[in-house]
Amino acid sequence: MEKNNKDYRLREVKCPSGFTWANVKAELRAIWEANVKAWKIDFAYPVSFVRQLISPVVFMIPYLLYGLVLIGGTYSENLAQLVGTGDVVAFIFTGYIMMGFIGTAVWAMGFSMRREQWFGTLEAIYVTPASRLGQVLGMALHSTVHQGMGTLIQAVFIYVTFGLGLNMSGILPALLIFALMLFALYGFGIVIAAVSMILKEGWIVSDSFYSIMTILSPVAYPLTVLPTLAQQASAIFPTAPALIGMRTFLIYDYVPEVVGNVFLHLLALGIVWIVFGVFVFHLTDKYVRKKGILKKY
Repeated sequence: MEKNNKDYRLREVKCPSGFTWANVKAELRAIWEANVKAWKIDFAYPVSFVRQLISPVVFMIPYLLYGLVLIGGTYSENLAQLVGTGDVVAFIFTGYIMMGFIGTAVWAMGFSMRREQWFGTLEAIYVTPASRLGQVLGMALHSTVHQGMGTLIQAVFIYVTFGLGLNMSGILPALLIFALMLFALYGFGIVIAAVSMILKEGWIVSDSFYSIMTILSPVAYPLTVLPTLAQQASAIFPTAPALIGMRTFLIYDYVPEVVGNVFLHLLALGIVWIVFGVFVFHLTDKYVRKKGILKKY
């Protein structure tokens, strides 16, 4: 018996955070189940699910139409002077992809705990041994896949309707940049989720940050058209450097608006936002439980 206990203690290796690997596995399972729950809710309302899949196409069309009408075609001499390429369709398409994933951070993640309060399941989540952060990350996983499906539909529609000239040889570094951007966005989304637990009106928090990030991200215009202060502020968020980096690899003759190592920039932003987000979330989690304000709507 003593030997068996000794063997058990040897097998119970702990990770640096103090959790056993069994606990880490359980947390990952909780994240996965939160993701599965979100998909079940989606499939329960098929009309809403289909609408959400095609909404990236619907919301992007005005951006394209405005651009095509104002410049009188799919090529802009002014855009070419600013960034080296005049391909309006490719420029706007690569930019608008980001808007959906900004929504992943500020709406899906930022609104996740508030949604549980609406559904009446927030208290049940708090009495389980799983971390509340797992609920937020589960929504991040669900929303990322969901948005990815919508982006694929968007790409097919744009290719068939307008044509889409992208440099496919740059797809791998562009995907790496995209992954680093998502990593940083998840940290930002965790911060929004924490703030929403205190302020309650989560939609105001999400909408405000969504608007700010959309303005500071060069979705339908080059970063150089923004005031200098706004250009500097855009470096705090991952979407602006990610867009510039992805366009550099995906759009022919594109000239980056800023000089710098976008990979190191995004890696640094990801580490900072994740650490800051987890820190703020745990402080907020302790605060709302200590004050007893979770029951307040």
